[in-house]
Amino acid sequence: MTTRRTVLRLAGGIAAGAAGGAMVVASGGCRGSAEEGPARGGSTPTESLVVELATGELAVLDAATGQTVVSRSEGVVSGDGTRLVRTELAGEGTRLTSHRLSDGASVSGGTLPDRLAARATNPDGSLVALATPGKPGAGPYRPGGRERTTIVVAGTAGERSRVELAGNLEPEAFDATGQALFVLDYLPPAAPDRYRVRMVDLASGELQPLLTRLKAVVPAGAEEEMRGEGRQAVYDSTTRQLFTLYTHQPEHEHTRDLIGGAREDAPHVHAFVHTLNLTERWAYCVDLPSPFGEQPAAGHAIALDPNGAGVYVVDATSGTVALIDPSALTVGRTLRFTPPTGPIVSAAATTGPAGTLLVGAGHDLVIVPLAGADPVRWQLPTPVRGIATSPDHKRCFVGQENAITCLDLSTGKVIRRIPTPDLRSLRHLTPHA
Repeated sequence: MTTRRTVLRLAGGIAAGAAGGAMVVASGGCRGSAEEGPARGGSTPTESLVVELATGELAVLDAATGQTVVSRSEGVVSGDGTRLVRTELAGEGTRLTSHRLSDGASVSGGTLPDRLAARATNPDGSLVALATPGKPGAGPYRPGGRERTTIVVAGTAGERSRVELAGNLEPEAFDATGQALFVLDYLPPAAPDRYRVRMVDLASGELQPLLTRLKAVVPAGAEEEMRGEGRQAVYDSTTRQLFTLYTHQPEHEHTRDLIGGAREDAPHVHAFVHTLNLTERWAYCVDLPSPFGEQPAAGHAIALDPNGAGVYVVDATSGTVALIDPSALTVGRTLRFTPPTGPIVSAAATTGPAGTLLVGAGHDLVIVPLAGADPVRWQLPTPVRGIATSPDHKRCFVGQENAITCLDLSTGKVIRRIPTPDLRSLRHLTPHA
C-alpha cells in the first residue's frame, strides 16, 4: 500500500558470477567485504534512481552522474515504475506534475483547487488520486484526525472527479477500470487507532464495502479492521493484484473468520499479506507463519517475481523467507538464512535470476538461493537503506547513509558512490530512454 509502495527488481547471473568474485566466500553463508573498483564510465548504461529523503520528499537522480533529474518534492511513483507524480502547494491550490522517469520529462501538469496530497496512481500513472493532507509528517498510515475528506482524481487533462465524504479516508489503489478507488477508512475518524479497506464509486461518490474472494459483498460488521503497520506493497500486473505486507496485528480477525466464525484454537498471527484484486474487487489475507511480525516492522520486506512465479516475504531479523503462491494465495514453504549484522534501518528485497532473492538489511547484502543452497553475502560500511538493480543484470545500487553505492554483482566490488545527503531510502530504478 502507498508510497510505501516499492519493490526493486534484480536480474542477472548472480549465483554463477558471485562464486568467482574475489570478495566472496561462496559457501556456508561466510562473508566478505565490498571493495572499491574502477568506475566503468561509458560502458555502463545510464538509469534514473528514485530516492526518498529525510523530509519524506522524493527526488530523481541520474545513476551515472548523481545529477538531479527531478527536484525534490512530495509525490508518488506509479505501480509500473514509469512515472513520478509530484505535488507542490500553489497558493490555495495544488500544482500537479507528472514526470516520465526514463528521462525526467514532464508529460502533464496543471493546478487543482484546494490543498491536496498525491496518494495513489493507477498502474501506468495516467490517473492520480489526491486527498486532504494531514499535519506535517502525516501519511497514508498515520493520517492524523479529521472528520471529512476531499478526494480528487486527476488525469492528463486535469481534474476528472471530486468527492466529499464523511470520515478519515486515504486513497489506496484504483480498480482495473479506473472507475472505483480503494481507500483506507480510519476509525474513529477524529482519533484513529484502526482502519479498514473500502471502495469509493467515483461516479456516484458512494463509499462501499469490498467483495469476498467468493465475490459476495462483505456483510456489515464483517469488514476487517487493521491496527498494524503496512510495511510495503507490490503490484502484480499479470493477476492485477496488489499485495501489501502488514505486521503487528493485535487481536486481528479476518473477514473470512468473522463470517464463518473464528476457531478458538487458531494460531495468533502477527503478520499477513493483504491481497487486493483490482479487477474483481475482492480482498483476501494470506497469514504468515511465526516468526513473521514478531520483530520490528523495519526488518520486513516483500518482493514480487517479475514472471509471476511467486511473492516473497522476508523477515531479515530472523533470517526467514516465506514463498507465497500468487494464484492459490497460500504459503508454499519457508527458507532460512543467517540474519544480517548491524542495526536494521529498513530491510529490502528483490527477486533475482536463476532462482535467487537479494536481501539488503543491516550491514549486509545477501544473495539467497531459493532452492536452498548456501547464501552469499557482502558486508557494507553502513546500514542498507533500500536496493535496486540495473536492467543489464550486472549491478546493484544500495542506499547507504548519505550515499548510494553501486556494486558489481559478479565480484562485490564498488563501482561508484553517489553522494546523497539526507537519504532515507533508495526506492526505485528506471532505465533511461
